[in-house]
Amino acid sequence: MKPERVFHALLFAGPLAFVVFTIGVFLASQANPWWDFFRDAFSDLGGPRASAPWIFNTTLIVVGALFSLYSLGLLGVSGSKVSSFASGLLFTAGLFLALIGVYPSGTPPHAFIPLWFYIQSYIGMCALGLGLLLERKTSCGAALLALGALPIPLAQAVEMVVGWPSVAMLELAGAIFILAAALVVLVCVFHKKE
Repeated sequence: MKPERVFHALLFAGPLAFVVFTIGVFLASQANPWWDFFRDAFSDLGGPRASAPWIFNTTLIVVGALFSLYSLGLLGVSGSKVSSFASGLLFTAGLFLALIGVYPSGTPPHAFIPLWFYIQSYIGMCALGLGLLLERKTSCGAALLALGALPIPLAQAVEMVVGWPSVAMLELAGAIFILAAALVVLVCVFHKKE
């Protein structure tokens, strides 16, 4: 198989990670009927209170690996040093995502690890957007830059205006921005016209 095809195939690992996460949350929530999307955090499904926490924690490790593989696909199709740097940031974000499963809710490093996953992902998305802008892929670059720059200010605005009913809802909103960025990348790579 040609390297370009391998890199293109790896790009599908980004959206696939979201699908696997959704399935994992569904399975873990079935094992934990007390869990409520509107009250709890996703991490509660893998914490000390959870029945079968391995379901959620294993899911996060698999999803983190998929996200890191996705970043390798980005590296393979990268057209600039900035885009290559962005893929490294996203690879690290994938490692942090997997570490959420290794250090679940209730362990000392847990509070920092998920927060850094989101921050690192958004920084990586911004860097990729800038890289694509430098490559003159303006619509894709602008979309990725916006998807990386907007989640934190929007989350703060929602918190100030109405408040987040649960951490899970905030986490899902953040994940949707990351999924949207992965889908933008697919469109940009497979629809090469700007």
